[in-house]
Amino acid sequence: MTLFDYHSHHYRCGHATGGMRDYIEAALAQGVSSFGVSDHGPAYWVDGIDHAYPQTQMAVSELPAYAAEARSLQAEYAGRIDVRVGLEADYVPGRVTDLDALLSANEFDYVLGSVHYALGKSVFDRARWRMEDPVTVWREYYRLVIEVAQSGLFDILSHLTVVEAYAPPVPQAVMSELYPPVAEAIAASGCAVEVNTSGYRKMPPGPDRSGDEPFPNRVMLRELIRRGVPLTFGSDCHRPEEVGFGRERVLALLAELGVDTGKAVPIIVWREPILGYRTA
Repeated sequence: MTLFDYHSHHYRCGHATGGMRDYIEAALAQGVSSFGVSDHGPAYWVDGIDHAYPQTQMAVSELPAYAAEARSLQAEYAGRIDVRVGLEADYVPGRVTDLDALLSANEFDYVLGSVHYALGKSVFDRARWRMEDPVTVWREYYRLVIEVAQSGLFDILSHLTVVEAYAPPVPQAVMSELYPPVAEAIAASGCAVEVNTSGYRKMPPGPDRSGDEPFPNRVMLRELIRRGVPLTFGSDCHRPEEVGFGRERVLALLAELGVDTGKAVPIIVWREPILGYRTA
C-alpha cells in the first residue's frame, strides 16, 4: 500500500508542537512514501501587522524562512521519502490578489485552500451556535467553499464540512440544498479534495453523530465521488505522533463508498502532481 499524508503543521503556527524534521521522521517510521509539510500561512489580510494571529498562523515575514527550510529538508531526505513543500492558506473574500501575490513570491508544490472564517467568526467558535442561525452560517460557509474552488489558487481543498464540527446536526434537507452545488463547483475546478481525519477528533459522538466522520463527511463524499472529484489524504497532524492519524478508517470508508484504494495514483492539480485516488 502506498502511504501519503499532505496536511501537517509544526511550531510556526503557534498551536502545534515539533519542527518539520520531527514530522518527516515520524512519516518515515510509518513507511509513508510521500509527505507534505503544510503549515498555516500568515494572516495576509490583516493590513500593517506582521504577526496578527500568533496562536494560529505564522508571521508574514516568516514565510520565506518556512519555505527555505522545507526545501532544504526536501533535498536532504530525497531518496528516503518524497517530501512535498506545501502551505495551508486561508481564503478571504476580496483579498484574492493579495493571496496570489503571497503564493507567487514563494514556490510551493501544492497549496491547501481552507475556509476558517464565515460571517466574521471562526468556524471553531462554539459560542456562535448559541447566537446565530445555523443555516445562515452554513450557507455562507459553503458559498465561500465554492469561491475557493473557483479561485484557481489552490490544489487541494481542505477539511470540507469543518463548519459542522461544533454546530448542531445539519438537517438532511440542508445537506441536499448545499452539498450538490459545492461538489459541482469542485468537479469543474480541477481541484482535489483531502479526506481530513481531524474530523475524527472534532466530531462529537452521540445519537445524531456516530463520531466516525472525517471532513468531508460521508454524505459530501458521495456527492464528490459521484462527480469524479479526486481524493487525497490529510491527517491535519499537530503533533508528530498524529502523522497518518485515522488512515485505516479512511480506507475503510472509501471502500464502503466504492473507491478503489488499492493503488494510489498521481493526481494532476495546478502545481505538482500529488498522490491520491481517482473516483471516476
